[in-house]
Amino acid sequence: APSRLMASPASSVTPKRIVFFMQNQGFDPKTCIPEGMNSSGSLAKAKLPDPISALEPYKERLHIINGLHGIHTSPSHSAFFGALGGYRGSDGVPPSASTIDYELSKALPQTLLPHLCIGMDSIENMKTKPTIATLSASGAGSPIFMHSNPNHLYQMLYLLVGK
Repeated sequence: APSRLMASPASSVTPKRIVFFMQNQGFDPKTCIPEGMNSSGSLAKAKLPDPISALEPYKERLHIINGLHGIHTSPSHSAFFGALGGYRGSDGVPPSASTIDYELSKALPQTLLPHLCIGMDSIENMKTKPTIATLSASGAGSPIFMHSNPNHLYQMLYLLVGK
């Protein structure tokens, strides 16, 4: 059953998930932090901003960690791997260590897709570069590819789940 595919192989409990919202040209908190939420906590009673309003049915089970930043990782727009790695990074520089998303995925119960990176860009860029490796890494010099073409991602997910 599809619901079983979402659960951990050893348990009937739906495993926890962690989602990172990243923006490489500066982060506007209004895109994912509810108005008036000045600290970390549950989203259960929050009014979700429009960009994340699709999460409304799940907000009873969601928490947000508010206030994380990577100012120390880059003096420019993006630290690339450093943004989730906590180290200096820049365009064209391979990762110097694993990133927090990868480390957390190892600590969570195993699932069908233990670590999934999804990127967004203009449709032209997503079509010409369906996968890119700029944010996540399993170790020094070991990038994890991010899926950017929504059509390829859809086919991959449904072909994988359909097997």
